[in-house]
Amino acid sequence: MNRPWLKQYERHVPHTIPYPAIPVHRWLLDTAAAHPDDVAISFNEIHFTYREMNDRVNRLAHAMQKMGVSKGDRIALFLVNTPTYVFGFFAAMKLGAVVVNLSVGIFGEELIRCLNESGAKMIVTLDLFAQGIYQVIGRTGLKAVILHSVYGIEKRMTFEEGVPRPLIYQELVETEDAAEPDERVLPEDDAVLQYTSGSTGSPKAAVLTHSNLVSSVLQGETWMGIRDTGNAAVMCVIPFFHVFGMSACLLSSVLKGYHMVLLPRMDLMDILSLMKSLETYKPVSFPAVPSLWAAMLSLPADETKRHLTTVRVPTSGGAPLPNWVQEKFHALTGRTIIEAYGLSEASSATHFCPFPSGGPLGSIGLPLPDTDAKIVDLENPVRECLPGEIGELVVKGPQIMKGYWNNPDLTSRVLKDGWFYTGDLGRMDQDGFFYLVDRKDDLIISSGFNIYPTEIEDVLKKHPKIKDAGVIGVPDRIKGMAIRAVVTLHEGMKGDKEEFMKFCRENMPEYRVPKSILIRGEIPRDPAGKMLRRILREEAQEG
Repeated sequence: MNRPWLKQYERHVPHTIPYPAIPVHRWLLDTAAAHPDDVAISFNEIHFTYREMNDRVNRLAHAMQKMGVSKGDRIALFLVNTPTYVFGFFAAMKLGAVVVNLSVGIFGEELIRCLNESGAKMIVTLDLFAQGIYQVIGRTGLKAVILHSVYGIEKRMTFEEGVPRPLIYQELVETEDAAEPDERVLPEDDAVLQYTSGSTGSPKAAVLTHSNLVSSVLQGETWMGIRDTGNAAVMCVIPFFHVFGMSACLLSSVLKGYHMVLLPRMDLMDILSLMKSLETYKPVSFPAVPSLWAAMLSLPADETKRHLTTVRVPTSGGAPLPNWVQEKFHALTGRTIIEAYGLSEASSATHFCPFPSGGPLGSIGLPLPDTDAKIVDLENPVRECLPGEIGELVVKGPQIMKGYWNNPDLTSRVLKDGWFYTGDLGRMDQDGFFYLVDRKDDLIISSGFNIYPTEIEDVLKKHPKIKDAGVIGVPDRIKGMAIRAVVTLHEGMKGDKEEFMKFCRENMPEYRVPKSILIRGEIPRDPAGKMLRRILREEAQEG
């Protein structure tokens, strides 16, 4: 096939790379052996070297074995970025168990569904989340709960008969053996059940093998080509339960022997603390989501410049990066935020903008080494679109998932002849740079016109009073679908729907003008900042 993007690769990036046939925890063993006294983790005032990290992983793995965990069992991690997540993840890897990555933002029925669908046998969590787990535990198949006690909340809890009492992490590992567990884990074994964001439907669990994860991390590290950085720091703000955080922060750091600075909060109220950490650790790498970049670049320019100029590898993923964020970052630092595109189904990234030069504004970049990509016609997927044409983005590579957990029908619909049909609409230019347009499921067909919600959202967000916007299609008996916009306003601003409707008529064709505009407090988004249009649609159905 034609691969115009190969001509755009930086000189240090090969077209193909070798992938060792190893399980992912081999990197921890190698780094702990080569650099045992280097700092692996900093969390508040707590620090662990790589030797200490590996010892704690082994102790937890032995404790899990005594609790009946064996190869292939699913272990749910319900944790923010803390040392406990790191230890739990690698303990599961060494046992050949499968990590079920769960967002701490889910609860109730959704939590029950994820635990039951995955068949999770055990959950590792913090006492902060214990109440939510024990409200539903009787309706799940969980046999054991490992609780890291921070505030002693579990001492004040009451427990129903028949449910497993929590086992306190600190007590479990205290007397355990630190020797390596004796379990043979193969590259093709399942490693992670990674739940998708559920931006357009119910979250699904992508099955990622050890080989998928190894391939993904090596692709990203080869793309950046960073050498001789030693025990440099990496800011780990993106949750490890998100595929971007797991790959770009956790696994890449362990491969390279970096110093992981764990920041468990990703809410925008803690930006000043984050900036202080940047000043203290001067990280070589800072992967972040667009909403976090935007929040930092909204601070006074002199403060932002002082802290961000030390970051050698600034990357963004999880959602599209607004152009103004990229432009302001470049103006302040002379550098470019390297935008990436990835999916849970791809173990993280399939595309990256060139490092360090960056790509065209608004581009998601080029396919990574050993990754093929194309845009196919929506009506006839056999036909590959010409440069500039909009169609569905499909990708192929060693990082692509094995399939969806216990869902062969859905797997067969999205994986065809090795190609993964992403459901994202996009285009490729003559040089091989790719651009996203929208989700296939979000396309609005109104009066015969194909309407992309982001085109309307981009216009709405140019209004000086509008902070954020989300656009969906709602059933209409005449047009088929009508356009509904939901907007949030900047603090202290007041506006009315007619004012915003008039702005739309002045700035877009009539067929794109929303039929209705609603003003609300916030637009629902996932932890990576990706809009959850399914929630907007559900709210519309409920009236």
